[in-house]
Amino acid sequence: MNHQFNVAEDFLLDDSFLRFCIGINENDVAYWEKWISENPDKRPVFDRACRMFAIINGQQGKLDVEVNKFRTLLQQHIDTTASKAAPNSSIRYMTRWRAAAAILLLAAGSAAWFYYSGKKTAASKSAAIAQNDVLPGGAKASLVLGDGTAVLLDSLKEQGLKEKDGTRIGNNNGKLVYDVSGTSGDKVTFNTLSTPRGGEYQLVLPDGSKVWLNAASSLRFPTRFTGADRTVVLTGEAYFEVAANATQPFHIQLNNGLKIAVLGTVFNVMAYDDEKTVNTTLVSGKVKVNQQNGNSVLLQPSEQAVLTKNNQQLQVSEADIDKAISWKMGTFEFDDDDLASVMRQLSRWYDVNVKFTGPVPDKHYTGSIRKQATLSQALQILKTAGVQFNIEGKQIIVEVK
Repeated sequence: MNHQFNVAEDFLLDDSFLRFCIGINENDVAYWEKWISENPDKRPVFDRACRMFAIINGQQGKLDVEVNKFRTLLQQHIDTTASKAAPNSSIRYMTRWRAAAAILLLAAGSAAWFYYSGKKTAASKSAAIAQNDVLPGGAKASLVLGDGTAVLLDSLKEQGLKEKDGTRIGNNNGKLVYDVSGTSGDKVTFNTLSTPRGGEYQLVLPDGSKVWLNAASSLRFPTRFTGADRTVVLTGEAYFEVAANATQPFHIQLNNGLKIAVLGTVFNVMAYDDEKTVNTTLVSGKVKVNQQNGNSVLLQPSEQAVLTKNNQQLQVSEADIDKAISWKMGTFEFDDDDLASVMRQLSRWYDVNVKFTGPVPDKHYTGSIRKQATLSQALQILKTAGVQFNIEGKQIIVEVK
């Protein structure tokens, strides 16, 4: 197996990755889910490979240039493989030939059939990609600088930007990095990183703290942390790995009045406006969650503070860490979640609206869905008796029968 995965094509030329994409081998699915969790720096190129696979599989018209480029690359790979293959190595190279041939057939619009170990295996119905399908989200965000200039990070070159105070902002593979080594003056400049629905982004703050921003979220922060504390303002959801500094505590201000005090720790905050609760989940270290009315709770590792919005009650309970941070690890995790909650999560990631044709059914879901799945693949998993999902443009129609 090729372990030097630097570009999307490296993944798409790997037999195991192809089987993972189409979901025909549980061992491959488990392997790649573990691999990406252990190699988070590869997430952007991994996601791009998954999207390319989906495009080639059922929507090749949307990126003809990229598909044709990859088709050429595959042909070169086949030619090179054939020229190097010794007479007794035909079996060793047969899998690679079949994988390449399968992708070429899919790009030409053929049925989604894969060949492995000499056996023909049909792609499962749940992996079928509808013509009007919606691709998963990816690394997308915008940055508002101190002077109000808005920059789309997709178009920002790798050399990045430079603020007026000398702060250098690097952007590479879905991650912003702030360098304050060349700053001057006393004025503090604030930036705001925002992700749209269907986007997520990473950020390394000036103090070295790391932030993963989920879809439909924003973080406002200074380009330099001066004074007695380090304060940022969050809307939506983010995962934090805060650099320890006992003399300058880290504070997160939320729109609902909650304030989280941190010394140095790893935790997740979910504070979407359309959710019924605000959840602070502690992975390691120690955080204090404060309400405007003076109430506060001190969290220990594997605990979660839940603020219920309608009555402003703040309670502490044992946390399901895997579920709380699953979005960062590339999956949706459900544990008896109701349908409305599930659809809100999907709508943010796939940038779609949800319409129920009748009352919201009392359906609950337990399980997981990979975030690299297309929308139709995700909905296929959620199908239950009495509930039907249809995609119409950028809208999911939920029919209750």
